[in-house]
Amino acid sequence: MDDCLVYFFTGFLDSGKTSCICSWLTNDNFKNRKSVVICTEEGDEEYDEEHLGGVKPVVINCETDEVTKEMTFDIEAKYSPSVVFIEWNGTVSPAEFFEKVDVPDRWALAAAVVVIDASTYSNSLKNMTTFFADYYRYGDTVIFNRVDPDNDNLPKMRASVKAVNPGMSINFVSKTNEIVRIEDHLPYDLKQSPCHIAADDFGLFYTDAMDNRNRYDGKRISLIGEAVPIPEYRGKAFALERQAYTCCAADLQPMGILCLYQIKPGFPAGQWLKVTGTVRYFEDKTPDGQKVAVPCLQAEEYALTSKPDNDVIYFN
Repeated sequence: MDDCLVYFFTGFLDSGKTSCICSWLTNDNFKNRKSVVICTEEGDEEYDEEHLGGVKPVVINCETDEVTKEMTFDIEAKYSPSVVFIEWNGTVSPAEFFEKVDVPDRWALAAAVVVIDASTYSNSLKNMTTFFADYYRYGDTVIFNRVDPDNDNLPKMRASVKAVNPGMSINFVSKTNEIVRIEDHLPYDLKQSPCHIAADDFGLFYTDAMDNRNRYDGKRISLIGEAVPIPEYRGKAFALERQAYTCCAADLQPMGILCLYQIKPGFPAGQWLKVTGTVRYFEDKTPDGQKVAVPCLQAEEYALTSKPDNDVIYFN
């Protein structure tokens, strides 16, 4: 028997989880499959004929603590589904499912999706940072719903996610259900040479460059950070670093880009520099052994500059 694909959705109440699942259920890829929806919270939207257009999944309403190994094996025995959608209560950590619930061998996680109401994200992130960090650690896809492209700071939203989980796939959907492209909303102009990256945009540049080699490779930029020597490069490179605050005080950690430069006596190590150079990439490996293209800077020149007013990068 083929695998049963599992799609896990989380996010706060009224973020749009039910609407997303309904749209997926009615998609050509799913509407003719035997589907089960495990719904662990009650919102404004429902899984009814009005939203499902004739598609009739099995809908199981329950609490998160009722989602157990016994439940999943019972669903498997009764329905033999080909697709399972889980609408998880956003006030309960995804760890309660991923770390504690065993599922049948045939069930294969296809995606762990975080659904976010963009219109309330800024305030929600400030007040509930640890909730969002938990979402991002267990997810692989973020959908920002109800985006206002003219007023929402898409780069900042994106950076707040990438700071916690660089591998996340991020999608922006407008209030009219149209895809919004992040490259149309960057706060700097890559057509300029050099493109001047503001001090506050260091984190955005780095996280975006990690995902978009074609956008940055060969571009001349200027970037502000603290010069940190790298002894193992024997005077041929230094790191331009910033401290990044991603979740809580314990998550304050350096974020830096390797700058290739022939260091001479008197190099201002430990000073704040504005470095101009060309973006290049080198191949590295993630902790799990996957190859990844990492941006670096072929530095042409530098100048001493003052410490930014915000010397720590905040993603909220």
